[in-house]
Amino acid sequence: NEDFNYSMKENDFFYYEDQFGGLKLPLPNVLGQYQLENISTAIATLRILDLEIKEENIQKGLTKISDLARLQEIKSGKLKKICKNNKLYLDGSHNPLGAKVLNEYLNTFDCKKHLILGMMSNKDHEEYISHFNDISSITTIDIPNQPNAISGEDLKKKLNKYPNIIYKKSIEEALKTLNPEKDDLIMITGSLYLAGELLNRN
Repeated sequence: NEDFNYSMKENDFFYYEDQFGGLKLPLPNVLGQYQLENISTAIATLRILDLEIKEENIQKGLTKISDLARLQEIKSGKLKKICKNNKLYLDGSHNPLGAKVLNEYLNTFDCKKHLILGMMSNKDHEEYISHFNDISSITTIDIPNQPNAISGEDLKKKLNKYPNIIYKKSIEEALKTLNPEKDDLIMITGSLYLAGELLNRN
């Protein structure tokens, strides 16, 4: 709100403004409020550097962003089949700030949410999970092929004060055990290593 700002508008667009003027822009093809902050920072940088990037280039670019494992909805594949009609999301967040942003996004859904969680040993596990509210269940899992990951069993022990927490060895076992209700949301998170594993298995 000093060098540049943006605001959400109706009809699927947002408005960006800086010293060079305003831009009416389509909503990007990536999810989350923080993405609009990131995008606005990038636009401000481009305009300050005067790289002769035109407004239509920015508009087109916003619809073609690829951001794997950042609030990525898994819409097809082997793991999605296990979930049937439930929404399956993947997010590589692994620190408290990432958890806070992810929780803000989850709170925009009016449904039950289930976390499947795998993390590295050197993370602040309790601080990470403390940023989530309104979670129906947590399933801790192992991250295969990662010697520096905390085992799902040890992660469950550290987070045992949370209700409805269980341990399963793999992503597949976790998904099969969940048995979510219609329209429930499943979020797999806690590590970019886990995100890569999920994308490979899917």
